[in-house]
Amino acid sequence: MTIRELRRRLPVLLLLCAAVAPLVAHANGSVAKEVSLIVNGKRLVASNIRTSQFDELDLNAQERIAQQAESKGVIIVITNQRLIAYGVGSGWKTRKTEAGESVISITAEDLAAFVTTNRRYLNFNGETGIWGIRERRTSR
Repeated sequence: MTIRELRRRLPVLLLLCAAVAPLVAHANGSVAKEVSLIVNGKRLVASNIRTSQFDELDLNAQERIAQQAESKGVIIVITNQRLIAYGVGSGWKTRKTEAGESVISITAEDLAAFVTTNRRYLNFNGETGIWGIRERRTSR
């Protein structure tokens, strides 16, 4: 192939690479951004690209957002009353915080969210909507 032919075909090759790149990334296990959080007063709105829907959840009267995080396929919101998660495949799922429980950290990555409190470890699967919970063991 000559340089002239290569220059002529380059735009088509670049376009092909751009079209195939997301498919290769998905096949390699990475997840395209599919959820985004919108906070509208006392209402949480999840924009779900996979289903082309907006899913809403109302906060309680005295409920306030303390922390939030989102990743490609999961949203995690911590309020003064509960842990709220949204998964691209599962929708909104909540867990109440226990009396005297305080959140130490939250993380969201791909389809998973992880919460550490002073009493528990919790994980959330954004595909199934299942919370995993384990009590923290204190060191003696």
